[in-house]
Amino acid sequence: MSDNININGVQGDVIGGKIEGVGNIVGKRIIVSGTINVNALQSGQLPNDLGESLKVFVVTINQLLQKYNISPEQAAPLQARVEELATEVKDIKGGETVSYAKKTTIKAKLASLAEGLLKVLPKAAQIAVAFTPLAPFGKLIGEGVEEIVKAVQEG
Repeated sequence: MSDNININGVQGDVIGGKIEGVGNIVGKRIIVSGTINVNALQSGQLPNDLGESLKVFVVTINQLLQKYNISPEQAAPLQARVEELATEVKDIKGGETVSYAKKTTIKAKLASLAEGLLKVLPKAAQIAVAFTPLAPFGKLIGEGVEEIVKAVQEG
């Protein structure tokens, strides 16, 4: 039997939970980690390649947030940054040429997201790996996402 209680995929409050077959829980530490979701993903508003890459990215980030027990308060700015990135690209059609200004804005959103992750996650190398699924964003802006993350890490 494990000493940990793990609740995944819950949005909102958990109230009145019941644990069957378990006696009293005394002196156990309960950790709630923050999670990221993207409303635009759930409504299908993002272009396929960008939407799929963002889904994988969000799953990866949520795993890291859980692994390092990042609180919902710490995760909240990341949620906002992911939403901003999704909002920025939701109107882009496949094969469409993107303006320089739009590319610059998307790059800034990616850099802001990398910066936010660096503030809450202890291992910079994992952040670089976490950004790998966002390769389609790099194709869109003409610069590899890894380079953006590296530049943010270097300060």
